[in-house]
Amino acid sequence: MSSKSTFTFKSKKIPTVPGCYLFYDKTGKLLYVGKAKHLRKRVSSYFQKTKKSIKTNLLIKKIKKIETREVHSEMEALILENNLIKEFRPRFNILLRDDKNFLYLRITNELFPRIEITRKVIRDGSFYVGPKTSAKSFRQMINFCQKIFQIRDCKLEMEISSNADINKTVVKIVKNPENRKIPCLDFHVKKCAGPCSQEISVEDYKKNTESMKRFLRGKTDVILKQLTEKMMKFAADKNFEAAKKIRDLIQSIEVSTQKQTVQFLKTFDADFINFYREKNSAFFVRIVFRNGKLLDQNEVEFQAPESAENSELLEKFLLQFYERVDAVPDEIYIPEKINANEEIESFLFSQKSTGNKTQIIVPQKGDKKKILEIAQKNAKNFGKKESIEQMSKAENFSKALPNLAKILNLKKPPKRIECFDVSHFSGEFPVASQIVFVNGKPKKSEYRRFHVKSLPEGKVDDFAAMNEVLERRFLQLNTVKIKKPKKQKKKKTKKEEKEAPQKSVFEDKVPDLIVLDGGKGQLSAVMKLFKEKKIKMPKEWVPKKRILSLAKKEELIFRPGIKEPLELDFNEPALKLLQRVRDEAHRFAISFNRNLRKKQQQKSLLDEVSGIGPATKKKLIKRFETVSGIQKAKDNELLEILNAKQLENLRKIL
Repeated sequence: MSSKSTFTFKSKKIPTVPGCYLFYDKTGKLLYVGKAKHLRKRVSSYFQKTKKSIKTNLLIKKIKKIETREVHSEMEALILENNLIKEFRPRFNILLRDDKNFLYLRITNELFPRIEITRKVIRDGSFYVGPKTSAKSFRQMINFCQKIFQIRDCKLEMEISSNADINKTVVKIVKNPENRKIPCLDFHVKKCAGPCSQEISVEDYKKNTESMKRFLRGKTDVILKQLTEKMMKFAADKNFEAAKKIRDLIQSIEVSTQKQTVQFLKTFDADFINFYREKNSAFFVRIVFRNGKLLDQNEVEFQAPESAENSELLEKFLLQFYERVDAVPDEIYIPEKINANEEIESFLFSQKSTGNKTQIIVPQKGDKKKILEIAQKNAKNFGKKESIEQMSKAENFSKALPNLAKILNLKKPPKRIECFDVSHFSGEFPVASQIVFVNGKPKKSEYRRFHVKSLPEGKVDDFAAMNEVLERRFLQLNTVKIKKPKKQKKKKTKKEEKEAPQKSVFEDKVPDLIVLDGGKGQLSAVMKLFKEKKIKMPKEWVPKKRILSLAKKEELIFRPGIKEPLELDFNEPALKLLQRVRDEAHRFAISFNRNLRKKQQQKSLLDEVSGIGPATKKKLIKRFETVSGIQKAKDNELLEILNAKQLENLRKIL
């Protein structure tokens, strides 16, 4: 394929077999990798004159070279696509973020196995549990396991030799990289059985290790049965001290498993997967059940273009996540069907060392459907939490300002940024918000809310609403004159300083950058205000450089006089700052609209109550805050404001 600046697609050069296709830009950078049962049909679909998303259109414009990789089956295409995505990480593909943060609990394959947290899976016969995304939860698990099973976490290397003279097996320390005392403190506080001190045999230590593995797999019933039998034997032998220790272990295990809130009567192994999408990210939650009991939960973020379908998103999760999972279950429940169901099931089966083929199931009702709903709710909470954390990372937004100035070709970083958004409810209660960021941080004392006044009742016109709000906002700058204090020859007293005329509050209120929540149409409508000179700004303030709009769906930046939108990398600090500014304006506008609707609902309900006038309504709202609060109030509380007849009428309505 040609790599010149002008690219012409020729379908005859694309094979008609299964495989993968690779799109490159003019610099040779890989943009996108896809799989297909029939390569020519799939690749040709990108260049047909059909309606496509903005993101797909942008991808097509950037393509300057196409490569294909042929395989023998759809399954092979699936695996190849996954490997290419992991290797090259193309920006237009769905991709697991921060996979280096995955943690595993490793039980080493040694004579006396040890337990440790690791980020790498080494196929050396060791036992792994994971992945997890929280080191804290793993450390808690290690402490708990050491308390119950007394498995070591040191890095001692040991070997066994026999001493024929004393007819005893001897443990020899081969390597002590941490220079630990033998035995160490863990042995004395009963966190380790002390194989280095020869206090436990290889066989007994192995039994402890196997019990811990079963426990980590969720098989607590077997362990509890074994421990109970052991406790009863000690009690029968009148070894009550040993029996008491076993009893304490049983109680510890029971307490840890009682924390689970969901349990099935059927003992089965299953994962429940759901997700929440926000902008170009997808936040997944995997809820893990083993032996019918809730065992674990994973939270994972994916880079996911908004143009990607949910089916494709689920497929990529199953491929990219489950090749890292220690034990693939027999059943995986997902919220909707996927296209490559059979291929994914075959892939999952290939990841299992034993057991049946994994089934991918979409539950329609019942408890399993409810657990998927819980997973979706948890995924949403995870997404919101992650968004907040992203905002407050070390790469704080003040550092994004120079980056933004460079991108917008400003002489200096924009100190004051103002963003505007319009909100309404099907044309009712049209409002707008103005939020202010100074030096990259929100200045909430200068946030403003606007009632949109120019629109006829019920009419939806976001462009007109935005124009009205900006005109009203900047009319302040046009009409207020800045008063300067007269020069004083003598030093002023404190009283004179207090009474002296102050600088106008608007003197430092000229924004360095205006951001609009909307697309190209919103920007064009607002620019008319400047062309018609309805808004006058300082001479050095050039609208073309100082105004932009950020489209919510595709995160594209539109600027006056520039036809093509500016597309920044998802991780660009400048884009993150603009997103935060835009999202804050959106949140502020929606909350205002919601509050107005809530007040109207309260007002209309109380208006229906006979015998209650405006003054009484005001007292009720002041005391109980909401109609729901009034409804829940006790009669004796309401009678402090109402008389008996008013209370009777109120109860009829509410």
